Amino acid sequence: MNRRSFVGLFAILVILGSSSAKTWGASALMDQIDDNTPTFNAEGDVEHSIVAPNTVNMSQLDLYDYYGSVSSDKRFKWKITHLERTDNFHIQEGDKKLKQGDKIILIMGGDPWLQRTEPHSWCQIYVNDVMARYTDDNAHGRAVFKFIQPVALNLLENFTNILYYNTSSFINYYSNNFNYTQNFWNDYGGNIYNYTDLGNEGFFSYMETSPFVNREYWTFDEDLIIYTNTIISEVNNVTEVTLIYDRATGFLNEMEYSTSFINGSGFFAGANLSLVRLHGWGLPYTITTWVVWIPIILFIVGLIVAVRLHAFQRLKLYLEARKIAKRD
Repeated sequence: MNRRSFVGLFAILVILGSSSAKTWGASALMDQIDDNTPTFNAEGDVEHSIVAPNTVNMSQLDLYDYYGSVSSDKRFKWKITHLERTDNFHIQEGDKKLKQGDKIILIMGGDPWLQRTEPHSWCQIYVNDVMARYTDDNAHGRAVFKFIQPVALNLLENFTNILYYNTSSFINYYSNNFNYTQNFWNDYGGNIYNYTDLGNEGFFSYMETSPFVNREYWTFDEDLIIYTNTIISEVNNVTEVTLIYDRATGFLNEMEYSTSFINGSGFFAGANLSLVRLHGWGLPYTITTWVVWIPIILFIVGLIVAVRLHAFQRLKLYLEARKIAKRD
């Protein structure tokens, strides 16, 4: 092997190793919820924010892509269907205290793939019609990924502009050794992943096969990804959470959350909360919008038929005939 071939092969192995290490690091998961211990405010009440598990590494956001509808001017809604808490315990989203019936709305102010590393710049979180504000941009970003997970992992993105490595043999090596990359390339010419054909590949498929994911906390079904965890930070301080994600879109479908906290003086505080995703007409994701569309369609079809058959004119003549008959 001559020196030029050796240097070329060594360069490929270095880039391959660094890219793989970056991807594995991006997908490594924490098995707990951050900041699990509630804090006291000035009045002595407990204030607690719900934080999603670290399924997204905030330092590696440039590798992630999202469902096609997660784009500028889109809105996504969740509703608090149940919230039971003690008077001294407040669950917060940003700086807003939540209550039953509140709607959490994610408003897309831009396209995430234009500013992937700055989720606070392309997604704002509202509680009803008021923006929730966070202590810093990282806290804002973590809040976004509680509701929207990525669906794609762009392992090969760093090679699209490097002609030397964008070759059939090099891409073929990735496809054979890292099958989760196949979904991002239509052929060896380097056509990027098509959002219209999501399938079951991408980020969640990598999670399903990754050695970094603890199966004690994650369940991978055909359509759903479920995270369940129980955290005991101290004796009698217990938090339980279940997060159910839609595999195809990365949206949070449901959340079941409960926590109990006893401080040093034996003072109890706790809450139980349920959250559900909404879609068209404000319906829960489990109820099809056809329950609204079918009556509307039937009404429109009936109206068209009535007009074509002159039903309104006939009804008018009938009523006038009855009126004349009564007069006679």
